[in-house]
Amino acid sequence: MKKLNLFQQFNFGAWAKDKQFKIQSIKWNDKKGCVSLDVIITEDNTDYGDDSVSNIFEKFKVHLIKDTDEDDVNKYHVRDKIIFKNIGKCSVWGDYASNLSVEAIIEVVE
Repeated sequence: MKKLNLFQQFNFGAWAKDKQFKIQSIKWNDKKGCVSLDVIITEDNTDYGDDSVSNIFEKFKVHLIKDTDEDDVNKYHVRDKIIFKNIGKCSVWGDYASNLSVEAIIEVVE
C-alpha cells in the first residue's frame, strides 16, 4: 500500500515530556525558507517500559516556521537550551521510522 504514513500521527507533546533539548547546529534552509536547527536531547527521563532504552544525545531536525529571515539565524547559538512553544508538522521517517523532523516555534531558556 502507498502513502500510509499520511495517516500516522506523532504526539510530540507526549514524546517531549520529561526531556530537555539543546541546539547542536543552526543554518538557513533555502528550501524551506526558514531557520533550521539540529537539536539534541540532553536529558531523557521518559518511561519507555524498558530501563535500557533512552534517547539521550539523539539528534533531530527542527524547522523554525516563524523565523523566515536569514538574519534570524543570529538569534540562536550552539548549546542554547530550548523549549518548544508550538508544534506544527512532525515527520517520522527513515527505513526504521527512527528519524524525526519537526516544524516548531521555540524559546531559548538558557
